This record gives sequence, C-alpha cells and structure tokens, in this order.
Amino acid sequence: MAEDVQVQSDVTITGSAKSRTLHLKTLRKQWQIITLQIIATAALVGMYLEVVSTYVVGTIDHTILFSSIESLIGSDLPLGNWFTGQGRTGLARFFVPLAIGLVVGGLMALVAYQTPKTQQRLKLGFIITLITLLVGRLILGWLTGMIFSFDIRFPDDGELQTLEWPLLMIMSLLIMFVYLLPIIMGSRGIWGLSKKSIAWAIGFTLLFLGIHAILTFPLIKSQLGDYGGALATLESQISQPTIGLFGIKLVTSEQFGLILIAVLILVFQESAFGVIKYLEYAFRLPESCKRDPEYVNQMDNMLNTHLMHTFGFLGLTGIATMVALGFHSVLLSLVSDTTGSQWAGQVSESIELSLTYGLVISAVMFLSFMALLRYLIPWQRIWGFTYSLRNNNPSENEKPEKEFIEF
Repeated sequence: MAEDVQVQSDVTITGSAKSRTLHLKTLRKQWQIITLQIIATAALVGMYLEVVSTYVVGTIDHTILFSSIESLIGSDLPLGNWFTGQGRTGLARFFVPLAIGLVVGGLMALVAYQTPKTQQRLKLGFIITLITLLVGRLILGWLTGMIFSFDIRFPDDGELQTLEWPLLMIMSLLIMFVYLLPIIMGSRGIWGLSKKSIAWAIGFTLLFLGIHAILTFPLIKSQLGDYGGALATLESQISQPTIGLFGIKLVTSEQFGLILIAVLILVFQESAFGVIKYLEYAFRLPESCKRDPEYVNQMDNMLNTHLMHTFGFLGLTGIATMVALGFHSVLLSLVSDTTGSQWAGQVSESIELSLTYGLVISAVMFLSFMALLRYLIPWQRIWGFTYSLRNNNPSENEKPEKEFIEF
C-alpha cells in the first residue's frame, strides 16, 4: 500500500494540493479547520446565552447570589462590579464574564500545547501563587510579630483577618467558574483539541437543564417555597404560536428558544468533535500518505462536506422540529383553506392541543406522516440520482493533468 502511494505522489499535479501536506502543523492552519472552530465557538456562545436568557437571568444569576452574600457578610466582595455585571440588567450582566471565560479557556488551550515540563512549571507556579495569596500575609505578619516581640504565640485576631480578603476572592472566583464552566471548558476543548473538555461543556449544560426541569416540576416546586418561585418555568398550557414558516404559525417563542438551544448544542458538538476527528485521522496516516496530493484532496472533500452538512442537515433538523411541534397547525390550516368549515377552528382551540402533551400528539402525527412518505417517495433513488449528477460534472481542478518528462 505504501508503494502504491509513493507512485501516486510522483505524478505531477498542479494546484493548491501540490505544495500542501497533511501534517498537523499545516493542517491546523487550513481555512476549513479554522472555520469549523469558529463555528463551534459561535455555537457555544449562542448556546450559553440562550440558556442564560431562558433560565438564569433575573432568577438565579450570579449577581443575585453575590448580592445575597454581600448583605450576609455586611461588606462588598473583592470582585468589582465591572467584572461581575452587578448593576446591569438582562444579558448585559454576562457580557464581561463571558469574554473573560473565553480568554481563560483560550489560555488553558495554549497551556495544553506546551511541553509537559513547561506545563508542570506553570501548574507549580499557579499553586505557589494561590498559597501565597491565601496565607502569605498571615504567615508574614505572624512571623514578623513573633520575631520583633520575642514571643512564640498563635496568630491574633488582626492577623487572622488577613485571611478574609483571599477567602472571599477565591469564593467569588469559584462561583464565577461554576457559572462560566461551559464557556471555559468548551473554548478549551475547541482550541485545545480536548474531547474531555467538550464533553464537560455539553454534559454540564444538559445536567443543568435536567436539574432545572426536575426542580420546576409543580409538585417539587411547591415544596421549595420562595426559592422555587424564583425559578423560571414553562407554562403547562401553550400560548398561541407566533413563529412559523410560509405564513403558518408553528411554535411559540419559548418553544423556539428550546429548539435553538438543542440545535446550537448539536452544531457545537459536531463542529468541535469534527475538528478533532479529522486531525486524528491525518495524524495516524503514514508519512507517505501525508504528502500525497490524493489524500490532500480527499481531506478537502471531507472538510467541505462536513461544512455543508453542518448548515444543511442541522438546519433541516431545526425546521423539522418546528414542523413536528406545530404539525397540527399545518393540518388544520390545510383543512381550513380547502373546506372553509369551522371544524378546524374549533379543534385548534381544544384544550388537548393547548396543553404540553398536545405537542406529543403533533410530533407523533408528524412522524407517522413522514413514515408514510417513506413508502411513497423513493428517497434513496432521489439522493442517488442527485449524487450521480454531481459526480458527472467534475470541476476543472478535478480533471487529471497530463504527465510530462523533464529533460
């Protein structure tokens, strides 16, 4: 196999693939890889802001927690309001922390590219700095006090108070880290090529959504008292749809927010994991394959196809979800336009379709309709015919070049 690849690499091929290889140093600078990383970062930020605006802002955001802590201890926390967003309203509370979270995640990704020796030194320096920040002033004041007074004693109250500021600072940073965990770990995973960090970002987001759904269940929420009343909930009775396609209203703004969160999670996952998957594939290729133009073109085709599928299939997924949730509206609109009877209006106002399980009814009808279309429309033949038309019209760059011999 390696000999066949070596023969292919001797063929003279013009174009951009001639001088390119599949070594990681050059592949990571390829525009498709960078585009996928930018898409993943944008999806991560959009997912985070959508979750925050739906469930966190004004109910359980960090500014409310910081205000409660400050009123409890009777003093301000070390972190400034410009950092925490206190005093701002809405999503503006998260803009500065979001930017700082992206920077922290980028720095963590940069550290991941360093040598193990450099990483060990950085970790050791961070630990020493943290210890110095926490107990440095206490130890320095305590030791100097014993030296000048010639007395061995325990730290007094004034010296112990020097621990207040470092402890409050570390507590504030930990709280911000918990709120910004998806952003920090997600950006580290995207630019640091870490599957574990990407899984942390997705898993923590899904865990938060699951716990929030459990706590907002009416029976559990009633037991939480005032704390449960602060949680943002979705109404059990669905309001009138306001967002749709082709003049047909399918979903409400709340439902559209949930669909947007799901689609952004998928975009973030597919783009971030896709970058790592392609780089791992290129890394495991033999050296002769990394320099072969055929493999370079193959990588270009895979990356371009992945980009098209990211926007195409995931966009269709969002549209199909909207249609599934509002499929009863589509059917009732068709019946109303064709028959003109009042039956469609009476059914659309029924309490069954207004409750949350009405969405399940619509989704089941949509799945049944699509399953029926599978037996009526030969989707595989249509896709095969489209693919054959695409392959029968190759571009100029894909045409084989003539070999020549230099004298």
